[in-house]
Amino acid sequence: MRCSVSLSMLASLAVATAAAQTGAYPPAATNAEATAGRAIVAGAFSPPPGSQVQPQAAACLNCHGADGAGDAAAGFPRLTGQSFFYLFKSMQDYASGIRDNAIMSPIARALTETQRRDVAAYSQSLPNAAWSGRPDTPVRQLQRGATLAALGDAAIAVQGCSNCHGPAGAGLPPVYPWLGGQHAAYLEAQLQAWKSGARGGDAMAVMSNIAQRLSDADITAVSAYYASLRTQPIESSSASPSTQPSRR
Repeated sequence: MRCSVSLSMLASLAVATAAAQTGAYPPAATNAEATAGRAIVAGAFSPPPGSQVQPQAAACLNCHGADGAGDAAAGFPRLTGQSFFYLFKSMQDYASGIRDNAIMSPIARALTETQRRDVAAYSQSLPNAAWSGRPDTPVRQLQRGATLAALGDAAIAVQGCSNCHGPAGAGLPPVYPWLGGQHAAYLEAQLQAWKSGARGGDAMAVMSNIAQRLSDADITAVSAYYASLRTQPIESSSASPSTQPSRR
């Protein structure tokens, strides 16, 4: 069993690498998309007929902030520092139902695919928001979280998070998101969603497999550990909006 977990992680990395090399990812974001996205995150969009979404109430900045810093207490994630691909895929997953969230799913479905690209492009273009500070976490809990992050736990056949998410949770763009400095409540909620099966979309169910092997205490510990870090995300290898010509 331990060997199969290791092989699945390696296979997931191989699939991601092959996709990047063959151009399977969507084209890099453009200046025009980032500009259009700025208006959408402020609520300037028209939902399709029959949608119950109210644009001003659904404006991204209401939950994620104008700077993309999110809200630690409410569990709304930081968006700055994530790759365009990861942000766009998240929006697509919410729209398709692969990811289910009472707030995000209706909003994603109220946007066209082009608008979802625009939102992702704008969010990627934001400078890294200010760190919200280290949460007050017991030392033993941080130690357990650090161990899981760096080494994993052979006793439960879980590999270290750093294998995919990089050192100190800096991420491995474009696929694997940065975790260092992300809000603990959000990280914990996502791991619980993986564990329960409420969230999908991970290649070869790697995250679901890992989350199901973690206890609730382990999930809290590793989430608190990553939230305690002040990590500069690794820049995506895909060009940022500031360097791409318009395709509109």
